Amino acid sequence: MRLLKTSELTSHPGGWIVFDFGNVIIEIDPPRSIEAFQALGAPADLHLDADYFHEFETGALSAAGFRDTLRGQLRWAAADSSIDRAWNELLLEVPPRTLAKLHQLKAKGYKLALLSNTNPIHIDKVRRRLGPHGYAAFARCFERVFYSFDMGLRKPDPAIYAAVERGLGITSPNEVLFVDDNAANIAAARARGWNAHLFTDAEGLEAALIAAGLL
Repeated sequence: MRLLKTSELTSHPGGWIVFDFGNVIIEIDPPRSIEAFQALGAPADLHLDADYFHEFETGALSAAGFRDTLRGQLRWAAADSSIDRAWNELLLEVPPRTLAKLHQLKAKGYKLALLSNTNPIHIDKVRRRLGPHGYAAFARCFERVFYSFDMGLRKPDPAIYAAVERGLGITSPNEVLFVDDNAANIAAARARGWNAHLFTDAEGLEAALIAAGLL
């Protein structure tokens, strides 16, 4: 495993750990949204990798434009609230154990950042689901947050990793450990020289962090 093959991050507690959001910090179940859209009259072959989903995540398509595009595929009319509710069905929970580990890493001196392919409807839902206190506790974990729809870029575009480096003031890729559940995103990060861990489950990540001396 290429996680921290150098000792840079372990020897410098000020190093950055950059986390993906969906399926790493917050549990997600995309088929739930597909089923919810189909209940609104979406075609059976609807998939969440369609171009307009990607355009929404890069900010090229507004929330209103996303809703209208999706509504055009439905067999009957659907209100904005119904479309949002179906789209948010894939969002599950942020496990308390995950939040505890983030706070533990921060307490050890590591700087945490978030890099997510996401959209404003999902982020608004996360804010409301966690509530003011819960979202504030979550936000305190991260010194920087990078959302694709704000950046106009999506992983695994190499440009998004370069933008993160500039945003974090990174001068050496060994300053970064990147955690993501998508193999293409991991490969793109490694191509820039970042340390990277392919997330499969919380237990595996915790074991890898312990093995690297980070926990």
